[in-house]
Formats: sequence, C-alpha cells, structure tokens
Amino acid sequence: MLQTIGFVILILAGIAILGPEKLPIGDEAIALNLVNLARSRSGEEPYTLEEARAYWKSTDSLICGVVSFLQAAEEHLVELRRRIFSTLGAIAVSSIISGVLSNYILEFLVRPAGIRLVSLQPTEMFGMYIKVIVSAAIGLSVPVILYHVLAFIRPALESPQEERVFRTVVFIAAPFPVVFFGGGVCFAYFVMLPFALGYLGTFGAHLAQATWSIGSYIDFVTSLLFWLGLAFETPLIMFVLARTGIVSAQRFGSARKFAYVGIAAAAAVITPTPDAFNMLLVMAPLALLYEFGVLLAKLGGKRSSSDGS
Repeated sequence: MLQTIGFVILILAGIAILGPEKLPIGDEAIALNLVNLARSRSGEEPYTLEEARAYWKSTDSLICGVVSFLQAAEEHLVELRRRIFSTLGAIAVSSIISGVLSNYILEFLVRPAGIRLVSLQPTEMFGMYIKVIVSAAIGLSVPVILYHVLAFIRPALESPQEERVFRTVVFIAAPFPVVFFGGGVCFAYFVMLPFALGYLGTFGAHLAQATWSIGSYIDFVTSLLFWLGLAFETPLIMFVLARTGIVSAQRFGSARKFAYVGIAAAAAVITPTPDAFNMLLVMAPLALLYEFGVLLAKLGGKRSSSDGS
C-alpha cells in the first residue's frame, strides 16, 4: 500500500516538476539508460534513442504504451499539473496555520495521556512537530483536494450513471464527510482514549511503571483517531452506493450478519487493548452506524428510483 502511494506521489511530482510535455522524453531517457546499463553489463554496444525505440516497438515494450499514453493525455496532464500546484499551495498555507497552532494541537493530543511523556531521542520532538504540522495541514486541505479531484474528473463523465454518481458525491455526500469523520474523532478522543489509556497505563503496573515515549504515543493516538474517524464514514458510503444504484438497501440488509463479522474484525484491529470491554465499546457504535447506513440506503434507494421514473 505504501509503495503504491509512493509511486503515485512520484508520478504526480514528475508531472508537476517536469511538465507533461517533458514526461515522455524523460521516461524514454530513463528507459534508455536502464537498457544500455543492462547491455553494457553483457558486453554489448549501447543503443541510440532511435535504436531503442525500434527495439521497444518490436518487443511490444511497456515503455511504448506509457509514452503513447502520456503524449495523448498531454492536455489533461497540463490541467492536472495546474490543479496539483493549486493543491500544493493550499497545503502550504495550511502548513503555516498548522505551524502557528502546533503547540495547541500537541497539547490537545497529549492531554488524555494522564502521565508525563518522555522524549527518548534528540530529534524526537522535532519529528513530532513536523508530523503534526503536516498531518493537520493535509486535514485542513481536504476540501480543496476534494474540489480539485472532482473538478478534474468532471469532464470525463459520459454516461447518465456516471453523471448521477458525480451529482450524488458533489451535492449530497461532499458536505458531510467532515461531519462524520469529526464525529468519529470526537468519539475516539472523548470516549475511547480515556478507557484505552487508563487500561494501558495500569496494565502490569505491579511490574513496571508506565513511561511512554511521546513519539510512540502520538503515533498511537493519531492512528486511533484516524481509523475511528474513517469508520464513521460507513453510513455515508452506504448512502452513496444506494443513491447511485450500485448496491441496494435490501442487499445491505441481507448482508447484515456478514457486516457484523466484519465489524467485529475491524473492532479487534482498531481497539488498542486486548480486553473485551474496549472491543465492545468500538463494536457498538460501528453496529449502530451500519444500521443507520441501512436506513439511509433505504431513503437513498427510494429517491433514486423516483428520479429514474
């Protein structure tokens, strides 16, 4: 997963830095160097660019398809490059705001710990500030990122089904992800964290005193906040799927027993402690969210069918 994300970021960085018109030339240059490196190791003469192009064409090499795609999509990549720079500008502004508020954000995250955290490495505090600033900046920039993603894919929509999905996402679903995600974060911070940290802080106290590194603590807290916030998007996703006709409300209802098994597995992964109470504390709201999603799916399904008539 991380390798895929890194590859996508690398491609976007290439589009933004090199420019779409230079990407085919750059890809050919990289591929030519790799081919010639392999030929030099086997004692063969290096190819010229024209010879390499003929070789790639004769062998149906992937590089030919990539270059052809980049050349055909140059106009779209120019638009993508413009939106990438706009998004980076929004993230830069958000980073300044997050930097100003970084002390307050860290204090907010550290407050539930209940014990004095320690810094075990010379660069640990600096790394924590950078991580918090970048995470908060990306979070603040989500509306801008969502807008540019939707605006970029809008011209590519052709079928009525695609138009319906787009309208549903833009006019119905788009305003609510922040609300649902914020509800999950609030539940994690005000309900889950006190129980989880209280349990972890006293577990094995007869053998050792709990002394947590601020780095591992921040990673733990932000991970819990993120995954529970993401889990609270479930009703919204179900509504969009039903509204666009991809999955019916009846299908969601009939899959309830499988959903509960998935909820139990998700709760086991999200729950930071091994005790059943904290696992049930996560399972209960997730189950309620699924039932709420089924209700929203029924409402969305009725609306979509009436729209179709």
